[in-house]
Amino acid sequence: MSLPELLKYVYHNATDEVIRRGKKIFHTSGVQMLENDPLTEQVAFRVRNDIYNNYYKVNIQNYLQPGKLSMRCQCPYNMGPVCRHQAAALFQLNDLLQSGFFDHAHVDYNQAHTTVRMRQISSNFLKLFSSEGLCALAEDWYADGRIKILEAKDEEIRAEVIDDDDKKFSVRIKQNEERYFDTSCSCPEKSHPLCVHKVAVFLEVLYRHGANYFSSLRNWDTQKNKLLALYGYTLEDDLTGKFEFAYHEGKPFLRVLDKTVKKIDLNTYGKPSPQPKEKVEIYKANETNTNERKKLGVLIHKDTEYYPYASFDLIAGTPNEAGDAFEGSIEPIGLLQYFDPLYLEDREKILITAMRKQSSDELVKWLKKNSPFGDFLDGVDKDLRNDPNEDLKNQVWDFTIPRYQRLLSQYKEFPFVYYAPNNKKTSLKDLVQCRFSEKYFSAQIDVKPARSGVQLVLKIAIGEDLFGLEELSLINAALVLHQGQLHTVANIDVVKIVSHFDASGKMSIAKKDWNDYLEKELMPLSEITTINFDGKLQERVIEDEPNYKLILKETDKSIAFKPVFSYHGIEKFWLDTSSAVAAKDGKVVVYERNEAAEQTFLNLLRYLHPSMQESRKAQSFLLLAAEALKGSWYFHFIDTLREHNVEIVGYENLKQMRINPNKPITNLNVKSGIDWFDVDLQISFGNEQIGLSDVKKALSKKQTFVQLKDGSMGLFTDEWMEKYALMLKLGQVKDGQVRLKKYHFSAIENLQEEFAPNEMLQQLVEKKDRLFNYNFEEQPPVAIPSNVRATLRPYQQAAFQWLTFLNETGWGGILADDMGLGKTLQTLTFLQSYKNHHPDSHFLVICPTSLMHNWASEIKKFTPDMKSMMHHGAKRTGSMEELKKFDVVITTYGTLRSDIKLLNQINFDYAVMDESQAIKNPLSQVAKASLQLQAKNRLALSGTPVQNNTFDLYAQMNFLNPGMLGSIDFFRNEFANPIDKNQEGDVKHQLRKMIYPFLLRRTKEQVAPDLPEKVETVLFCEMGTKQRKIYDAYRSEYRSKILGEIEAKGMERSQMSILHGLMKLRQICDSPAILNEDVKYENHSVKIEELVREITENTSNHKALIFSQFLGMLGLIRQELEKMNIPYVYFDGSTTMSERERAIKTFQENDDTRVFLISLKAGGVGLNLTAADYVYIVDPWWNPAVEQQAIDRTHRIGQTKSIFAYRLICKDTIEEKIMMLQERKLNLVKDLIADDNAFFKQLTKDDIAYLLS
Repeated sequence: MSLPELLKYVYHNATDEVIRRGKKIFHTSGVQMLENDPLTEQVAFRVRNDIYNNYYKVNIQNYLQPGKLSMRCQCPYNMGPVCRHQAAALFQLNDLLQSGFFDHAHVDYNQAHTTVRMRQISSNFLKLFSSEGLCALAEDWYADGRIKILEAKDEEIRAEVIDDDDKKFSVRIKQNEERYFDTSCSCPEKSHPLCVHKVAVFLEVLYRHGANYFSSLRNWDTQKNKLLALYGYTLEDDLTGKFEFAYHEGKPFLRVLDKTVKKIDLNTYGKPSPQPKEKVEIYKANETNTNERKKLGVLIHKDTEYYPYASFDLIAGTPNEAGDAFEGSIEPIGLLQYFDPLYLEDREKILITAMRKQSSDELVKWLKKNSPFGDFLDGVDKDLRNDPNEDLKNQVWDFTIPRYQRLLSQYKEFPFVYYAPNNKKTSLKDLVQCRFSEKYFSAQIDVKPARSGVQLVLKIAIGEDLFGLEELSLINAALVLHQGQLHTVANIDVVKIVSHFDASGKMSIAKKDWNDYLEKELMPLSEITTINFDGKLQERVIEDEPNYKLILKETDKSIAFKPVFSYHGIEKFWLDTSSAVAAKDGKVVVYERNEAAEQTFLNLLRYLHPSMQESRKAQSFLLLAAEALKGSWYFHFIDTLREHNVEIVGYENLKQMRINPNKPITNLNVKSGIDWFDVDLQISFGNEQIGLSDVKKALSKKQTFVQLKDGSMGLFTDEWMEKYALMLKLGQVKDGQVRLKKYHFSAIENLQEEFAPNEMLQQLVEKKDRLFNYNFEEQPPVAIPSNVRATLRPYQQAAFQWLTFLNETGWGGILADDMGLGKTLQTLTFLQSYKNHHPDSHFLVICPTSLMHNWASEIKKFTPDMKSMMHHGAKRTGSMEELKKFDVVITTYGTLRSDIKLLNQINFDYAVMDESQAIKNPLSQVAKASLQLQAKNRLALSGTPVQNNTFDLYAQMNFLNPGMLGSIDFFRNEFANPIDKNQEGDVKHQLRKMIYPFLLRRTKEQVAPDLPEKVETVLFCEMGTKQRKIYDAYRSEYRSKILGEIEAKGMERSQMSILHGLMKLRQICDSPAILNEDVKYENHSVKIEELVREITENTSNHKALIFSQFLGMLGLIRQELEKMNIPYVYFDGSTTMSERERAIKTFQENDDTRVFLISLKAGGVGLNLTAADYVYIVDPWWNPAVEQQAIDRTHRIGQTKSIFAYRLICKDTIEEKIMMLQERKLNLVKDLIADDNAFFKQLTKDDIAYLLS
């Protein structure tokens, strides 16, 4: 059995060192496939270097055609045609080819036993042998702990895997002698070599134990004893404290723990040192004291006992005076004896190595090493003496030809080369001196009539000259001697031609045998060499038009259409311009091709589809399978080919385009229950009826076709997909029916003409129409509760009506208005209305910690009839009865996660999530906890329900209406990935259609006429534990100090101390890190956390101004923005005028720059920043005039947007006390212009005590 062609290429063209290092890279999983196109035979690999931890890209082309194979590597190696990275890539590519990875014929795998050709566990290889989807599912199972290793020993693992339906599967994986993996599973999966259960076990091993874990299970006792023997120990000795074994890339390494233990000197134990074998005497001294030095040479024998019947032997002789030949006598030199390098020239050293590498001993070793079951070839030398079989001959040439080529090329100028025409005579006078030539010879065959039949004559071509065998010496089928030059062949094809003839180089074929010989023997040889036929044996025919054939072939993603032109059964491909040649009646018939007719057919194929691509390399036209299966193109394709009498070949081997000629016929009926629809659905293609589960499975794979029982595919037309696909995707299939939840009514509302009227569906459609087309004039709104202390703007009234309608249907929804439009007020208005009708109702509000006080404040302000409590902090209640005393319980996401066992015991009427994007990860603990809440209905509030991608929507909708968007994997595969990764507009339309009734979003621009010019809001912030601890310590210190000083000196003389103390507390409210103290504090700042949350989650694409009185605080904010990669501009009092103008211009004109950090004093006046519509006052104070000036930087002439201003106030601090004090001294605040001292003059000792309380 001959070596695979790729391995031949490596051994022919790479040095031994390159091969050795390439194998090392390959065997240590250093090769990763990046891209592959089997159709055009192009593949790219990422190959790890074997010394440094870097990578190179290797591109390989024409890998199925060794004669045309080409490679390119990014490394700088230039010492030969193949580098070690290319060698490693070829080893990997050969493995993939041998494993059938590139074969696209349908294969059913039996999971009871499959072998995967990877030598250590790699996630990339796992994807190759399974699929992206299976690997993703296996990752989820690993994360959920569904894999249990039962036993691991002797390079074998037994495991148990539990799937999503809690079914158990037994998996066994063993690393075999070839270091590949034999695998077994009890599941029925057939599509891939590795099922999801096997992949899960591999991942369990990879993530917990590493890629080489199986090697560590191997019994390494022999190797360990060898390592210990270096120190005079064995495994039977007590090694405690002396040694330990570590594993690297699966192999054991010895670590010496006791430094007093040293390696032993084997010679001290009487083992003799190796002595060199007898030296060859190179120099001889004569009587005149001059040196007569012998040199090495090469002697070529023919007709040796071993195939390929020629040998290169080493000789030594004395060179003549010119140094270009031997004189006197020569002596043979054994290749295996010892040569002292001191007596050799450099080129002689290399010559010895080259001669050894092509010796018969090396040939036998190579055959055993590189042949399948080579270890059992004990009689290979005997086979080589006798007439070997063709497989063995081919292997011999695989070894011999590249070594001939290297030897003749390296030593083309070497003078001491001799040929022995008569093997028995080896004296110098009987030898022929020659030179090696790097010019290859090839072979041709002349064919001419003879009296008794036909004569074939072998011709040897050297350059442009042709010679008969009588004009040169044929040493063996790969070596010829001509005019003193020894030539070898370029490839094994020449050897096959030469071997076809005997020593005469001539062959006669009798007339009676000629026809058969021409067709079966000679015509196949014409594919690998030139055959010159006499004119009497040729005939030329001009053809009108060929027969047309189209060969279909598929890759992973494309269908290839390969045109073929057939002339009397002789097939020619598109870019093959040669004539069609055939054997007929003892003659060679040459059919001249009709180029015009061929071009017409090619143009027909080019324009069959607008997305058709040409691949001249593959001589094919390519079309993505997804495009080929869309709409009705297939039917047009078939009709066109039939019209032009084109034969289609390979259709039966296609998986992606063997289509049933009938369009789908669909019958359905609908019945409903309390909250569901059952759709009785029957689908058929002609006489082939298909099960709904098969259709649903096909749609889940993004296929617009389904496999039918007769092996063909039923193709769903665009019209069918538009009508029925969404229903099947969303519903549960059982017993020939599709069950849909009530909130999936949009999937069947357009099908009402196809089934009997359904009362529940009609009611839902009417409600939806009311929801979408609400008109205040025609439909009087539900009255706003009189006990809501606010006047709702028109858009806020509309949201109240929407929430009321959702309540009637029992559905949850997301209120997704822009930040600042009053989502809290709209929600409280609805909850108050609900409370008025259901006096015993209870509500739960979950929000970020920073918004708890805002909710409490808004409830107190707008709906004071409802009692609220904040369930948060270390001192929160653990009593369910205590919580039930309040109408509204306000808690945080963190507390929800911690207290879910308490909260899920209460039956809330509504659970409301503010900033609901906090649960966008459905696998998070807080998302899972939210699903355990007991609530009649649910609401979500978020200005940015989709922050990063469509998948953000899933967990929020699942909280509102569980199951509405299906499972996590279903939503990711059916909606999120197609929308975000593939930009599939039709899928986006389907999703929008599904969620539209359940999501209400208005932007500031949409409701601008209803908005006031300026909206000011307080954002309460709850300090963290560390920040609170520092604040309380300083407050206590300054309270005692200031009140004592007032008592001793009076208010007037204590103002400096008061100002100093209050400023320190204000700074701590920003961050204790900005205190100018001997003790340096870390940055604990709830305000920075809140600012970042606002900017990343709420402001969306709007622009914001951030003002602070303290430069240190602005610096901390800058650091955080840079950490988050948020572009910003900045200026304070030290900014130059030019820098200031540049910052303003950037902010006003650059859409990416959304944040402007400004010192309150430096930016309070003289600025016009109308690009911003959000303003944040980080550290508000008692002088609102300064803050108003800052807010007015954006609220200027030319501003077309409403302004939203936010003051950040730390709860239970001096900031909140000042705000309350301002309300108590309202007239004072109004009169105050810009003088802090004026404010202080109005404060009393009681006011100061209140501020510091």
